[in-house]
Order: sequence, then C-alpha cells, then structure tokens
Amino acid sequence: MTLNYSCFHVPESCEEHVKNLPLKKLVFENHHEVLELQVPELNPEIITYLTDTLKFQQQTYLRKLKTNDIIKILNEAIQKWLDPRYELRQFAEHLLPIITGYDPEMVRLFLNQYLREFRKEKLQRMIDEDFPNPLILDEFRPRKSGGLYRAYGPELITHIFSGNVPALPLWSLTAGLLLKSATLGKVSSSEPLFPVLFAKTLKEIDPKLADAMAVLSWKGGDEALEKESFSRSNAVVAYGGKESIESIKQKVPSHVPLQSHGHKVSFGVITNECLSATKGAEAAKLAASDVSWFDQQGCLSPHVFFVERNGKYSTSDFAEMLANEMANIQHKHPRADLTDEEQHAIVKFRSTIELESFENNNLRIIQSNDNTAWTVVYRDLEENIRKDTFPFSPLNRFVTVIPVDSILDIKKYINKLKGYIQTVGVGCSPQSFSSIISMLGESGVNRICALGSMPHPQPGWHHDGRFHLADLVHFCDVEASLEDLMDDFDPFRI
Repeated sequence: MTLNYSCFHVPESCEEHVKNLPLKKLVFENHHEVLELQVPELNPEIITYLTDTLKFQQQTYLRKLKTNDIIKILNEAIQKWLDPRYELRQFAEHLLPIITGYDPEMVRLFLNQYLREFRKEKLQRMIDEDFPNPLILDEFRPRKSGGLYRAYGPELITHIFSGNVPALPLWSLTAGLLLKSATLGKVSSSEPLFPVLFAKTLKEIDPKLADAMAVLSWKGGDEALEKESFSRSNAVVAYGGKESIESIKQKVPSHVPLQSHGHKVSFGVITNECLSATKGAEAAKLAASDVSWFDQQGCLSPHVFFVERNGKYSTSDFAEMLANEMANIQHKHPRADLTDEEQHAIVKFRSTIELESFENNNLRIIQSNDNTAWTVVYRDLEENIRKDTFPFSPLNRFVTVIPVDSILDIKKYINKLKGYIQTVGVGCSPQSFSSIISMLGESGVNRICALGSMPHPQPGWHHDGRFHLADLVHFCDVEASLEDLMDDFDPFRI
C-alpha cells in the first residue's frame, strides 16, 4: 500500500493560492513501505506573495511578542512532541524511517533525546549564551559602558534546511523564531517532512505565530525561486555541501547577511587511561555509538579515532572491540539501505585497503561478513607518514583507528584541516584534559565533547565556531551623551 501526504505549510491566508498550484510527488520507499509526499510546484510570483504575507505577519504580530512568550510557545510544542501519544509524533515515527531508511527504533530514540534540547530551560540557555542581557531582544537595556542598546532580528529569514539527519532543521527554525523573524523554509529533498509537521504543531498552539512561517519544497539551485526568495529576505541561513553553499553564496545579494554551514569533518581521540582493563570495553561502546548514529551522515560523526598506545589494552585490541560493538549496534539498529553508488564507494575503499595491507603489516581491515554494514580499518602510520594522513571515510559506518604515542601527536594529522574540523569526541583522564583541549582549540576545532555524545550537541553551542543567534541580529546603541543632553531640555528640570 502506498501512503500519501500533502507536505507543506504556509500562512492560512495563502493556503488557497498554494493549493491551486500544480503538484509534484516526492516518492520514498524503505522498510517495505512506499510514501508519496505531495508538494506544490512553486513559481517566483508565489514566493513574492508569500514573503509579503510573512513580513506583514512579522510586523503586526511576531515582533510584538516577548521573547519569553515565544519560548513558552516553543516549549509547549516540544512537550507535545515528547509525548509518544501525540498524533504528529506517531506520524513522524512511522514516516521518517520510510523517508530516510534509518532504523525506526534509532529514529524514535533520537527524537526523544534531540527534542529535549529545546525545552524551556534549554532555549533560555541558547539566548543567554549569545546575549549578556536576554531582554535586549525585547527592549532597550542599559550598557555597562553607559547608554542603552537593543538587538533586532531580521524581518524575514530564508532557511535552506539540511536533511541528512531527521529533525535537524529545528535548530535553524527555532533560532529564527527566538529572534522574532518570519520564516521561509526550504526543506531538503532527502527529509522534507519534520519541519512541516513542527510548523503544524505551532499552528495548533498559536495560529498567528504559525502564520509567520512558510515551509516548502523546491529543487535546490532553482535560479528563479532562489533569486526571488534571497532578494526578498533580510538574512539567509543555509546548510549544505561545498557545491551547494558556493552556489547559494553567488545568489544571495551582497546586502543580505548569509550564515552558511558547509561540509565539516569530525574525529575522536582516546587516551591510554581509557584502555584500562575496566574501561576499555566502555570506551569502545561509546566510540561505536558515535560512528553508528545515522550512519555518519552528519558533520558531527567521526571519520577517525586517534588512540594512544600503552594502555592495558593495545590499540589493536581497541580496534577489535570497536568492531564488535559496531556489530552489536548493527544487530540492534541496522544501517539504512544504501544506493548503488554508496555501496560501490565502500567496496572500493575496502578493496584498496586490502591490497595495501599485503605490503603493510601495520594495516588491516575488520569488516562485516557478506555485506558492507560496518567497517573498521586499523592503520598504523608510524613508519609511513604520508601527506594525506587523515583518512576520510566513505561514511555509512566506516571508521579508521590510528594509534599514536601521544594524543598531542595528532597535530601532524590534522594540520591541513584547520577551519574544517567540527567536533572532536574525547575520552581522557583529568591529568591530560587541559593539554588536550588546548591543543584542539589551537587547531581550529569548533566543538569538544565527551566520547559517545558527538551526534548530540548541547543548546547554545557555537556552530562552526560562531554565535548561533547574535550573528543574525543588528544592534542599535544609544550613547550616554543623549541621556545627558536630554536632561538639558527637560521642562520639569529645576
């Protein structure tokens, strides 16, 4: 049986105009089910109409809300989604695995963990992280140096959402609403559902706020649509690969701020204290979790683990334990089905490594039998330091373990990655903590977290090393000189 769903959200006053547009189908087939999402075929004229409506709603309603009012609405939406009985949550749990191919249980567990990061207290932390005084989004506030200041979010933000991980657009969507900005969201063709469903939840709670949002699908790179949407926006937030981001940069007008998040790489580091008799198995389990969540499709997923020698378990032992844990995860949460191209990439990588291992005793491969479900490569580069020493993964649960004498030695492996390192998952003792984080910070790392938590960033983290919210606002400063001068003209001054 084929499931059907009309997948878009627009302000209520625009619904008839959008429904009259021709429809196209986005077809997904996974887990023995077929889903057809009906989406409208857009044109520049409808983008103009929508953006005018969104800006009007922002000016007449959204910008007048207090920040705490918006947080309250978002928190209520999250509470609905955390309830397993909520209709749209059940709908998402059923359809997202069909769309993405990911294991249904992994999707369910991820939603539970991810959505909790958007509850009231977490949203407040997001704002507190970027603004010394969160009330500056609502009113002019005193500056320590004298005078007043206030922050204003963009009137309209166009969001180019990513789709490699389900529900990930919630970061961008939430940021825009916290800044009281209207939203024009372009969903990813690989996961177009969740942003639409969340917008519908907001409509249940506050229809006027939801009328400041439009979430739609169009083909990335559409010259006419993107030219119209970007030129009518006050900011653009875009996620995508290198080519997509470069294309967007060329289309966004120079006067429109662009916050782009392109391709990044992540890895893990594990000190020898973690390979003790009592801790080794736990370290391997945490590392396997980081690799396996959503099949390494996110920028937060590790390509490599650098493991320090001279632990109770050897670095080779760790590679074996990691492989066993990845096999366990595969049994519990099977990897998504791959395209022929993805399968070929893994087979080619495996074949190359197997041929190389005949001449290199310090290289071996541990892999799943009869399929490409998971792969661990153990590569000891001590005797053969090459220029391309950081072995990028073809993804889909394919990871390399590289032994090092000291974690501080990894600088030579990551030297050329500066500016592209997103996350490093760390397993270490208190004695090595300071030296490791200092070395990683100097190497341009954006985020350092505990081993096992790489796919799950905390609220307020500085994505790509930047402010999540503050980079999108403009500040208005009122200097103390005006405060002083106005007293001279006070008719009631004695």
